[in-house]
Parts: sequence; C-alpha cells; structure tokens
Amino acid sequence: MNEELDPIRELREDHKKVKDYLLELIDALNKKDAQRSLEILILLDKLGGPHFRFEEETLYPTLKKFFGEEYYRYLLKAHDRVITAAKKIAEVLGKGAITEDEVRMLISIVRSEVLPHPIECEGLALLMDRLSKEEIRAIAKSIERSRNENVPLLEWAETIRVKKV
Repeated sequence: MNEELDPIRELREDHKKVKDYLLELIDALNKKDAQRSLEILILLDKLGGPHFRFEEETLYPTLKKFFGEEYYRYLLKAHDRVITAAKKIAEVLGKGAITEDEVRMLISIVRSEVLPHPIECEGLALLMDRLSKEEIRAIAKSIERSRNENVPLLEWAETIRVKKV
C-alpha cells in the first residue's frame, strides 16, 4: 500500500473534481453542447465508480458508528439518486442532440439530484479525524483497490454494487 495516500485529502479532491465537472456540465448543457456534455458525463462516470465504491464498501460503514443506521441508509439512497440521474442524463445525451426542454430538464436533474451529494458528502471528512490509524489505513487500501480496478459508476452499479437501483 502507498503509505502516502491520505484518505481525507483524496475524498476532498474527488469531491472538488466532481463539483467542477458538474458545473462544467451545466455550462455545456446551457450551450446545448450535447457532445461536450456527454464527454463530461463520461469523466464523471469514470471518477464516480471507484469513489462510490470505496464510500459504500469502507467509508460509510466505518463512519456509521458516528452517524447511525438512518443516515447510513440516507447516504446509500443519495447514491441511488445519483445513479438514476446519471442513467437518465446518459440516455438523453446519447441521442447526440438536445432540445431546450431537455436542457432545462437535465440542468434540473444535475442541480437537484447530483450536485447536492458531493457538497453534503464533503462533511464526512469532518468525522474522519476521529478514526483510528487502522481504520484510516483500511479506507486508504479501499481507495487504492477501487481505483486500481477502475470500474466506472454505471458499470459498478449494475455488476458489483450490493444494493441495486
């Protein structure tokens, strides 16, 4: 394992990238640029798979002792919403062109179903400083394994994820 990997920093950097991509996606959608929008969605899919995987397999279960079962289920449902939204966005963008109505709908989906999650999830880093060195190491290993396997979000959701949408 790479001893230099800092899970708190990695979590924050992923959330920053996702936030930036989502804002770029909104901008591309406003320009009715279906091709660029799809390119950004693919980047999000590639980043999101390993990220959601380590969150669900290691981070959330480890932090559950702080926030409890109810919030744990809430976080999994937030992932469900993001996955469902990504499928819908991909379906519309996959046509190659988007109408004004589709632009409004897709921007609404991004703003209401996707963008809130990385903003909200960023707060979990506040709890990570309460974890033991062993727990931090386990999260770091999970990040590395998820990134090495590099399964995109929608593929992970259909093939590996325990909870199916």
